[in-house]
Amino acid sequence: MRLLVEMQANIQNRGSAKIRDAKMVWHLLTDMDNQFVEGLDVFPPARVLEKAESNMVGIIKIPELNPGESFSPTVIMRIDTITRDWLLEPLPEPENELQKLRGTYCTMQKYWEIEDSILQELTERIAENSGNDEAYARLALQVVRERVKLKTLLDVRLGAAEAARGMEGDCDEHADLFIALTRAVKIPSRRVVGHLFRGGPEPEPHAWCEVYLEDIGWIPVDPALDRFGTLSEQYFSRIREGLVSERPTIQVMMSKSSSEPLLIEEQVNMRVLVNGRS
Repeated sequence: MRLLVEMQANIQNRGSAKIRDAKMVWHLLTDMDNQFVEGLDVFPPARVLEKAESNMVGIIKIPELNPGESFSPTVIMRIDTITRDWLLEPLPEPENELQKLRGTYCTMQKYWEIEDSILQELTERIAENSGNDEAYARLALQVVRERVKLKTLLDVRLGAAEAARGMEGDCDEHADLFIALTRAVKIPSRRVVGHLFRGGPEPEPHAWCEVYLEDIGWIPVDPALDRFGTLSEQYFSRIREGLVSERPTIQVMMSKSSSEPLLIEEQVNMRVLVNGRS
């Protein structure tokens, strides 16, 4: 499926003084084996760089903004997406990679409280009934789905421990709990945030995971929608988060002397392209 993705940001000076020498870092997409970029345009022109964890960002200079003024850059992308099963096409890493990944992607982070008592109890229960990492990850997915009632998009991100105790949450809580349960037993895992395209012009914000399995490599897992090792063509991946548990979609960097409050908004629209046309 070929998609036209249009993203518009809005940066508004809500303070009482002029904003100078500011720039924005805008997360555009991350590298996934089920999506391929056919074109990317940023207006006004910007530097597009690959940052940590294969995240592509646009770095845009913000013009001087007087109080009440706004700046609204736009990104237009044409991407091809496919349905892919990673388990049928494994991409294993070198033998010495697993130990390094464990040191990087098994640490405790905000929202992934791997030492919490209730999470420790759940991991022990899962480990008793699984014989290897893949079996553990599959059972962890089942436990997340059975324990956490799926709600519509919440206003705040609760994290793994609160999701396990409160037993409800949206896709964020499903992903966070799965990550905490796998990291707690030294299975590398990380978070992906992006969108689900369901046919309408405004795609649904969504979060899922990647887990590393020896002799297979990184595979996607979507606890909220019960997917293990597969993604459909409806997924558009924006940001990968494993070294840290949260990366803002848009980050504005200003000089130290400026502390003016900003309103930061983003609108994302998608439509299908057929023969190059919508």
